[in-house]
Amino acid sequence: MNIPSWIRRFWPLWALIIIVVILWWPGRAMYMNVLTEREAERIAAITPARGAETTPVRLDIDRMMADLIWLADAERAGRFPGTEGGIAAREFIEAQFAELGLLPAGTDGFIHPFTHEGVEDAANVLGIIPGRDPSLRTIVITAHYDHLGVRDGEIFYGADDNASGTAALLEYARYFTENQPNHTLLFAAVDSEEHGLLGAHALFNTGHLNPKDIAFNVNVDMLSRDTDQILFAVGTYHHPWLVPLVRRVQQENEARIVMAHDRPWWRAGHTDDWTMSSDHGAFHRVGVPFIYFGVADHPDYHTPRDTSDKVDVEFFRITSEAALSFIKLIDQVLQEKIKTH
Repeated sequence: MNIPSWIRRFWPLWALIIIVVILWWPGRAMYMNVLTEREAERIAAITPARGAETTPVRLDIDRMMADLIWLADAERAGRFPGTEGGIAAREFIEAQFAELGLLPAGTDGFIHPFTHEGVEDAANVLGIIPGRDPSLRTIVITAHYDHLGVRDGEIFYGADDNASGTAALLEYARYFTENQPNHTLLFAAVDSEEHGLLGAHALFNTGHLNPKDIAFNVNVDMLSRDTDQILFAVGTYHHPWLVPLVRRVQQENEARIVMAHDRPWWRAGHTDDWTMSSDHGAFHRVGVPFIYFGVADHPDYHTPRDTSDKVDVEFFRITSEAALSFIKLIDQVLQEKIKTH
């Protein structure tokens, strides 16, 4: 065997590195397991025993369910980007934005088209509600409307993931057309989230949005399945100033809101870090603060069993109201910050 001279010259160093790795790897695994146990204990300790007694009623749950059922119907065939079902969902959202009187905010009316590998006809749907104070930066509310389509002849309906968030997004748009916010709100129904957040990334990669113009992102993804009454609020690790705001939301919401799943591996071990798991990740990447509301992964997640008949209707209402409470609160708090500086 002809061993290169540079390997022979540094063989003692290579031998030391190999020994260190052999000794370090089992220790790292044990340390990661310890971190995982500690994170599980931390999450258990901060999980409320119960939520508030009641939740405000501001959203029309019957209308939300009608939208969810339409989006997750078999005719939409899982809303894969660029397919007939995906385009139908896009047109459905576009029509509702237009009917509500939102201002078009895409590159072609409400539509912000983009392409990516394997998909030539992907598009985000963008609409604006102007705020009272035009000097304030925009708050972007996101929910992805795409899902996994058809695989091996089976439809992946995507009722919870994420017809639920899309239905909530549409209802938030209805609410704020009647209750004008302080900030301009950009409602972004984004495509191709399941391909790696590509629709959300396209908002910035194409130059359509400038991060400097955005004050905050609220992302909703999977709101409709009752996982022990728990709703996760992700993002407070990166932005600790959000903690008291989430606690204020908890005071008026029946869900058990848990601030977790945003800590890196060196703090949380093998515990899932959802910082880049949904469309808020694209905003985080460019320095825009965010909060993400979603339930825990459940046995029907990313399976053909994620159907609209599995929705817990009352819990869906409660979680959607929680995100609305936060949107209203961040709209107020960020305006007050500007006034005091």
